[in-house]
Amino acid sequence: MTSVLSIDPHVRTEIEEWYERYLQQPHDDLGRSGPVCPFVGPSTAAGAMRFEQLELGEDVSVTDIATAMERQLERFPTLQWPEGKDGVAALVTVVDLPPSRLPLLDEAQRITKTTAVERGLMLGQFHPECPEPAERNPEFEVSLSPVPLFVVRNMALHDILFLHSDPTCFRHYDERFGDRYTGTSVGKVDDRYTALYENAMRTTAATGSEYIDYQSIDVLLSLQNPHTRQPAEMTFYLAGQAKELMFKMVYELGRHVRLALVQDESDAACSLLFRASRAMRWLEGAWDVLATLSPMEFESFRPSLGNASGIDSYMYRMVEFSLGNKSTRMLARYDGLSGVSEQVHRAFNESSIYDEAIAHLTRQGWMTGAGPAEVQLGWRTIYSRCGPDTKEFRLAEALMEFAYAFARWRAVHLLVVERTIGWKPGTGGTEGVDWLRRVAEHRIFPELWSARDSLGASSVNRSPQCPFA
Repeated sequence: MTSVLSIDPHVRTEIEEWYERYLQQPHDDLGRSGPVCPFVGPSTAAGAMRFEQLELGEDVSVTDIATAMERQLERFPTLQWPEGKDGVAALVTVVDLPPSRLPLLDEAQRITKTTAVERGLMLGQFHPECPEPAERNPEFEVSLSPVPLFVVRNMALHDILFLHSDPTCFRHYDERFGDRYTGTSVGKVDDRYTALYENAMRTTAATGSEYIDYQSIDVLLSLQNPHTRQPAEMTFYLAGQAKELMFKMVYELGRHVRLALVQDESDAACSLLFRASRAMRWLEGAWDVLATLSPMEFESFRPSLGNASGIDSYMYRMVEFSLGNKSTRMLARYDGLSGVSEQVHRAFNESSIYDEAIAHLTRQGWMTGAGPAEVQLGWRTIYSRCGPDTKEFRLAEALMEFAYAFARWRAVHLLVVERTIGWKPGTGGTEGVDWLRRVAEHRIFPELWSARDSLGASSVNRSPQCPFA
């Protein structure tokens, strides 16, 4: 049972000092003038900032935190605020989380955000490792705080910055602020907000069919805009879009794998990893379709691609980052891309699936550190001492199954490109086959592969020292 407590005076002092030194000050990396958080100053000055603390327990889960957030959302409208200051009211809730479970706060905010917006509220999370990027400068992790906490406040006009890309959230925003973008108000709203609002309006119109609206089928099927009349281009175009959707599926599954590991739920992680592996096999099959394009068919529309290249697929890049294959050079390709850069930077800043797998096995006593030598020894120990009926063995194989499927996808990509364009430069001026060959030789979860070098039939030993043997 979650208990709401009066905030510890020392914790409150720490937060207020953070407010004064950071949130109420300008910052060179923010990408705009003014304080880091324009809301804190007016709220504090109005005496409309309320502090509380939650006792969640040692084995707190995502569900526990999300439930606590929902409870605070319900309480917010019932709280007493200084007269006329509801617009700047804020409920600050400190949560006592161990460092290993900080990612759960991010996920709880993610799944509770819509509930908040439906109530006309906004919900934000802060903690010492929070990956949230600044809206105007995604390289700046703006939500780092000295202690884990979340904040509830009323929705404001500028929240279009955070709600425009989600149809459900945007609909609730539009109900409250839509009139500010029409009639006599036109031209009085920041141009940046107006552009986001108008784009969101174009993509959220309902058709009246529950199936079409639920799946946004009309929007989905309106997004195919080949640049030539060559029949082969539509095949290429649709296959590319289908791959992007599947990359998103893999990324979303990976997020839940990561969170299951944070919560030491390795069986749930394994189930999700095998599902993600099947999605990678589906993606591999997409190359079989593209392999049917002859060199001349591809050349018939290739000039229309210009500098467009799959190397800039941001969903694929987020998948790679979530697996631990992080590159600042690749990250930089998305700088300045509104709505994209923020997502890619968040994925880059978060711990990876592999990070959390190692952390989980360290907590279980199977690894002594995160260095390559310690990790390789840990995997070798698991394979040597534990059989298929143990959680550790199943996790190792589930990770390997995904790594194997991912490597196959890269290898088939290389073959299809070589079959279609040979050794010519790739689209967008990339290196083509040479670069893809180097990529295909790379392995995610590297120590899981290298541990196999020293394993053999004689290595198997159900040692009494293994608690799961």
